[in-house]
Amino acid sequence: MNSNTLESGTVAGVQIARDLKGRFANHKKLLALALQWTGKEPFLTQALLRTMTDPNTPSPLQGQEAAWVGQMVRTRIIACWDSDPALRPLQNISDRIVATKQRGFALLTIYQRLLNNEIVMSSNTPEQRELRMLGLVTKQQGRLKIHNPIYREVFDQTWVEKTLDAIREQLARSEEDILKDFEVLERKLYTSQTEIVARIEDGQEVQDASKPLYEVLRDVTARVGYMVGADRTTIFLLNDEKTELWSLVAESETGELLDIRVRVGDGIAGQVALNKQVIHIPDNVYDDLRSARVKEADQRFNYKTRNILAFPILNDDFEIVAVIQLLNKIQKDAGQPAGFSHQDLESLAKCVLPIRRILESCQNCYEGIRKAQATAALAEATRSLNQVNLSTDAILERVMGAAKKLLNADRSTLWLYDRQRGDLWTELSTQGKLRCEIGVGFAGQVAETREPKIVPFDLYDDPSAENAKKTDAQTRYRTCSLLCMPVLSPDGDLLGVTQLVNKRKPGNTEAYDPGMYPRVPEFFKTSFDKADRQAMQVFNERVGAILQFAQAHETLKQSAQVEPRDAVHQTLLLYGSVLSRVLANGAGRYTVLYTLLHLLTSALQQAIAAEHVHIFLVDSDRRQLWTLAADPHNQAVTELVMPADRGVAAKVLLDRQAKKSSKVAQIADDFVRIGLDAQQQEDLNSILLLPMLDEEQNYVAIARLLNSSSTEGFSHEDVENLQRRVLPMLPILQAFQSFRVELAG
Repeated sequence: MNSNTLESGTVAGVQIARDLKGRFANHKKLLALALQWTGKEPFLTQALLRTMTDPNTPSPLQGQEAAWVGQMVRTRIIACWDSDPALRPLQNISDRIVATKQRGFALLTIYQRLLNNEIVMSSNTPEQRELRMLGLVTKQQGRLKIHNPIYREVFDQTWVEKTLDAIREQLARSEEDILKDFEVLERKLYTSQTEIVARIEDGQEVQDASKPLYEVLRDVTARVGYMVGADRTTIFLLNDEKTELWSLVAESETGELLDIRVRVGDGIAGQVALNKQVIHIPDNVYDDLRSARVKEADQRFNYKTRNILAFPILNDDFEIVAVIQLLNKIQKDAGQPAGFSHQDLESLAKCVLPIRRILESCQNCYEGIRKAQATAALAEATRSLNQVNLSTDAILERVMGAAKKLLNADRSTLWLYDRQRGDLWTELSTQGKLRCEIGVGFAGQVAETREPKIVPFDLYDDPSAENAKKTDAQTRYRTCSLLCMPVLSPDGDLLGVTQLVNKRKPGNTEAYDPGMYPRVPEFFKTSFDKADRQAMQVFNERVGAILQFAQAHETLKQSAQVEPRDAVHQTLLLYGSVLSRVLANGAGRYTVLYTLLHLLTSALQQAIAAEHVHIFLVDSDRRQLWTLAADPHNQAVTELVMPADRGVAAKVLLDRQAKKSSKVAQIADDFVRIGLDAQQQEDLNSILLLPMLDEEQNYVAIARLLNSSSTEGFSHEDVENLQRRVLPMLPILQAFQSFRVELAG
């Protein structure tokens, strides 16, 4: 290495290197030895070279360079790192770990394994990121390494134990304080869930929806692990189907939060859930027959489990809520007995009730967020499916693609019911059109019973799996789990069956390899559950309504004699009549009208990039403008009515010209603000109003667009773009007008 080049790249570092070269003939060898000690860490490198170039420091003898540099390190850095002000950065590392308190235990646990020369694979967990940020460790070839020999000797086992004692002293708290901690975490969880669900329902994209849940689980897990001195702690929650345990774990390499799944009865945690009994293996874990999966996991992650304590959390009905699994009791001294003690169990028993309560809250939070995501995903999938391009093909592709992504399924299929033939059909890109008899196979059984069906892993164990096995043998695809649900019209008629195949373990994107059939890939060894079924139920309710409308619309389009206005009117009558059978007081007619009006405004919103878009239709007889809005709390559809012969609205209709302004806050007119809540009114910044006229120049509607995405407000190009989209909408809006007249009559 050139002596003029140091990793720090600073002027001071270059000058020190020059001093080294000027003083020692063997400067290259000395520099190489120094960098071996410092690992090229900038501060340590400069500190060591500054010591070596001190005029009062004697020169090394020929052949004694390594011993000389080692002596400089030990006497001038390691021996005085915690007292020398010039070595304050080393003291900062120690102080920051103590300051992290509970997380400090997790940091030191990882670091201690490296001190013991254990293999620790690199991951993107917060603890590993923090250790790398502190500079204590680095990532090399997918593994963690202590950054340099100086750190290894400064932050040695003695320092680790001393730091742990300092953290324990800070965290030594009463049982009352611990209970308050859990109460704070529970409130934090509830607040976060409320905020996230509100953001999802508001249409915002929430990338880190599970993060508050993970943070609370991590804090609870850290507290439990700290109380008993465990090297690793995992809290598993039981799913609603009582078939699997799941636990959120740290981020993957891509930063995504993952969850891990364990079947009830599998592994130590699964056996605890099945038998509702504590399992304690104090030593020689691998010799225990129940620990086969533990050994496999240790081999995969280069970890060695020496002892295990796993115990159930039960509710008042003696049913499993969760399983807490603790690995490797941290030994404070060599004479301490191996494994966890009776006192550890007593400490945990005192906190079982608050732990149970917060874990139940975590379960509810998880399900609430999943349900909100399901609703938002379907809204996204159907956003562009308006009355112009609404087809069964579009529904097949968009809706089932969204469902597959949301529920992390490997494959998804929407089977449609053929009334004439009395069977189900679907179309696959690889196999063309397929048909399924009612009552045959899982999809046929669901069509016959109209009841949802979850087939957990392994599906081949189900007595009704023969048809699936035959199909798999032909396609060389291994079916392992299934979620099958009926799609019903609003009045209860069968329209089809949705089928999701093979729930995938989170975080795995590996494609299925037909060459391994009939063996089961590891990422298929999981199951759909009640939460998945509930999420899919939201999809199916919307799909049923859209499918019925699409089928009716396609039938009407086939008649060339029907004008666009009449076609929409007939469709409104048909669809509104269907919904009115299931909604009280004729609400179904307003619901269908609102749904289609909302689709039109959504299309304009995407085209013009405005925050709010509303279409106000003209009632010339009553000299009114009217539109429909849905209450965000109960989704009830209400009618908003404004006079058409006064204020801004009258001026727009009279001039028959578009009006736009970037000073909307100064416009004192109810027409500008109707339909907005107080916050939305306060945030107004720009407006565009466009009269919508038919060929005879009769008033049909006014389009109101608020808050352009451009900081300069709406442009002339926006007006032209909007005008181009008016003509195709006019027959539809005219149908809305006549349909409303019928509703009023």
